[in-house]
Amino acid sequence: MTDLLKRRTRSQLKLALLNDCACLKTLAELEHDARLSGLTGAEIDAALGGRSFEAMTSVAISFACAAKGGEPEQVAAARARAMRLGMSGQELDEIARETSRILVEAGR
Repeated sequence: MTDLLKRRTRSQLKLALLNDCACLKTLAELEHDARLSGLTGAEIDAALGGRSFEAMTSVAISFACAAKGGEPEQVAAARARAMRLGMSGQELDEIARETSRILVEAGR
């Protein structure tokens, strides 16, 4: 796992990808795990809104959310934006794999 997908980033990805969950228990568990990874309340709220205060993490979240949506044009646009901002294709592939893993684990 690259530095990009450290525990904090994984927590933010999970919050952003699963923020539409109607299960309060699941959301509480996600928030608890996020706090254990060192995220503040403001960072958790930002991730639930699909963003981050860290530029590269925000790009990762945008790409992951586009991948979740499955619209090829949005995925391509998010990928191109991420690469313009310095993210490598390898990092984006890792984010795509992590996105799939998170969604599968959540039963989506």
